[in-house]
Amino acid sequence: MSIVRRTIWKLKDRQAQILLPAVLLAPIFVLVIYLLFEMAKVSMTKVRQQFALDNAAYSQVSAASTYLNAVAMVNAPLPYRVMLYYKDIKVNPKPTAQQAGKQPISVFELFYHGGGVPSIGPDYNTGINSPPAANSTDWGIRYDPNNEEFSRTDWEKEQPREPDSSTPVPVMSQSLVNDYYFPALRYGVEVIKNYLTTFASTGGIYQDQTYVYNEEVKNAVMFREAYFLNTNDCKKADCGRQSAAQLRRYLALKTVPFELDKLRFYASDSGLSGEHGGAYNVDFAASEILPNGSKLFQFAYLDPSSRSRLRSLGRGIALKQPFKLPKNYFNINLEQKYKPYVRNTVILSCPRSNNNCVWPNPLPKYNVTLDP
Repeated sequence: MSIVRRTIWKLKDRQAQILLPAVLLAPIFVLVIYLLFEMAKVSMTKVRQQFALDNAAYSQVSAASTYLNAVAMVNAPLPYRVMLYYKDIKVNPKPTAQQAGKQPISVFELFYHGGGVPSIGPDYNTGINSPPAANSTDWGIRYDPNNEEFSRTDWEKEQPREPDSSTPVPVMSQSLVNDYYFPALRYGVEVIKNYLTTFASTGGIYQDQTYVYNEEVKNAVMFREAYFLNTNDCKKADCGRQSAAQLRRYLALKTVPFELDKLRFYASDSGLSGEHGGAYNVDFAASEILPNGSKLFQFAYLDPSSRSRLRSLGRGIALKQPFKLPKNYFNINLEQKYKPYVRNTVILSCPRSNNNCVWPNPLPKYNVTLDP
């Protein structure tokens, strides 16, 4: 009885009045701790899934921006820079041209005015210009618009028209070679050889870049690989399946090479006395001198379906990816009830309203951005 009395007395004591509520609240505190822990697990899982989606989308679309910028670069800026080496090699006018007040011009001008290579302004004739400003959105790359011998107007379109394959295409100005000394044996043959080598090399770069890009977007391999490496709840073949399928159809970007087979150069016919006998044709069939019977690459352009996909990519592709939640202490199926997912919008764009900076007037400035 003494124990019962002591207990009753203790409960009546004011200092002991918190004992009973504490005993009743202890399970609630434990439940709150478990709840906070489970909420942290859900939050951590969503953050990880969101990072995986962002990283995968950026990695995969960056492959497209790299490819498009590479094609834009080989389309004109690269061969232009190589051929600009000849800006310092001058050819002199023949006597009658001197009498007309003509001054020496560079070998680069023979090719530019003949349509063999585009130029960057503002000084298109000599091609000697400062590099475009870092914030420039138009490099102004173009063929000579005053070329009356063989106009390239039909080439400078989104869907260029290829010339008749049976007729040699001049890549030098016949009228200039008529008025200026460009002897074949002195340096004409070497210049022609370097021209062929330059465009054959840019064509090789284009083919390599195209091969690499096709491998990178096959089955959205970069997207799934990046998603797999940043999560631990899926197999590599299944990671990000829904988003990968959504993105993959927009990454089927195809460029078409514009190539020439028969080319016509010109050289000066000069006698022993140094008299200028006029320009004569120096014709080549690229398929007869290049490996595997290849034609000579000039540039590459986007096919109509790829231009349509790029317009969609410029507006942004919304990705939505469901994910699995870890099991919780309360054994509640949150996936069935809330259907958790992460999302973002990936954008591939360049400084053109139609989002085509590949051809014409190429501009290697594609960029990738992510929006929530």
